[in-house]
Amino acid sequence: MITSLYAKLALALTLVLLLVGTLFGGFTWYLSRQHAALVVQTFNKDLASNLIEERKLIENGELSEKMLKETFEEYMAINPSIEIYLLNQHGKIVSHSAPKDKVVRSSVSLDPIRAFLGRQEYEPVLGDDPRSSNRGKAFSVAPINTHSGMFGYLYVVLRGEAYDDVARTLEQQYFVQLGLQVLGLSLVFGLLAGLPILWLVTQRLRNLTVKMDRFQRQDEACVTPINNNQGDEVNRLTIAFESMSNRILEQIHSLEENDKKRRDLVANISHDLRTPIAAILGYLERLKSRVGKADESERLDYIETALRNASRLSMMIEELFELAKLEAAGVTPEIEPFSISDLVQDVVQQQKLVCSSQKIKIDIETPGELPLVRGDIGMIQRVLENLIKNAVTHLHNSGRVVVRLFKGPETVSINVWDSGERIPSAEISRLFDRFYQRGERDERTLGAGLGLHIAKQMLALHKTTINVKNIDPTGKAFVFELPVA
Repeated sequence: MITSLYAKLALALTLVLLLVGTLFGGFTWYLSRQHAALVVQTFNKDLASNLIEERKLIENGELSEKMLKETFEEYMAINPSIEIYLLNQHGKIVSHSAPKDKVVRSSVSLDPIRAFLGRQEYEPVLGDDPRSSNRGKAFSVAPINTHSGMFGYLYVVLRGEAYDDVARTLEQQYFVQLGLQVLGLSLVFGLLAGLPILWLVTQRLRNLTVKMDRFQRQDEACVTPINNNQGDEVNRLTIAFESMSNRILEQIHSLEENDKKRRDLVANISHDLRTPIAAILGYLERLKSRVGKADESERLDYIETALRNASRLSMMIEELFELAKLEAAGVTPEIEPFSISDLVQDVVQQQKLVCSSQKIKIDIETPGELPLVRGDIGMIQRVLENLIKNAVTHLHNSGRVVVRLFKGPETVSINVWDSGERIPSAEISRLFDRFYQRGERDERTLGAGLGLHIAKQMLALHKTTINVKNIDPTGKAFVFELPVA
């Protein structure tokens, strides 16, 4: 069974060459017969009129039956390839030189006769063959006129039945031999020229097939970089496959990465949620078991610990839902002009109570009056809250947080600095990843390690980025920019 494209194309080429060779042979045979008929008819166009004059078929204005009979007999012996018929003016056969049992027509059509007598161009005119009911033959004809008027026509079939018998035998031998030679030569030369061309044309398809087989076996080395989108259909098909392969590989890597993140998510969530839930249950059970036994301060301590863990649990769930909305492209920022100075003042004022309870000083530094910026107020407020909470978490109940604003030519830069430990270079690239938390987690770490990641996602919706810098001699700063309105 033929399976390769090259073999199929080679077979198709062979069949086409056979068909073309056969059609060429048949067309050549047809043209050769037409040409032979034209040559014979043109060469013998005056044969009928010459017979009338040379054989003196008209004597004293009348048709000579004797001379007509002698002419029939002589020409049947001298030139059996022609047949002579005497027609009346309506085309009916009156007499002929052929054997009686061979003539199947009683008359011939006058239309070809009139066309022959009136023709001006050299083209074959075929008339009725009295020996056949449906065959046309080249002929010569001349009118026979007597004293009493037109008698009829002398109709000479130039290639009679005897000629056809000999010609048919020779044609079968000659044209069969010629046809086989032409067919053989066309096959040889056609295949010699066509097969190498087909091989070159299908080479790229074979290469593409090899690439697709390797890709199916998950061999990423088969994918090559895309250079251009030019060339013929095969080249564009190759480029389309490589583009599709690159896209599929990217999606596979993305799915693998997302699957890894999902597993990390499950592990982190199960750990982070289990801890506050276990603490809440533990203290509530202890409170229940101590009913009537514990004093007021002990009961208050149990309740405060349970509330603190409940707040931690609530914060984690809130961050998870917020992240889910951001990553599902379900949030669109409502961009509008607003005062970044006023927003920073509000956020810092809200965080002062928490900071003061942990002996952390929080300040604002601005260069004076600042222009309005463009952004979503709610999202930018959430970003500032996350950055300040992140700074407070890692200051360990002492230190300082400063929110600095800087005016640029087209942007306002927001800089959240804290006096805590500098971040090692190896951790900077991971700082904004989901669930990443520096240091050991304890009850002070309310979130699930999503605050910085959420801030980064929100700023990405504003088409801006956030960076972290270690500041000499101590501390670090988170920096982002917003465009001036």
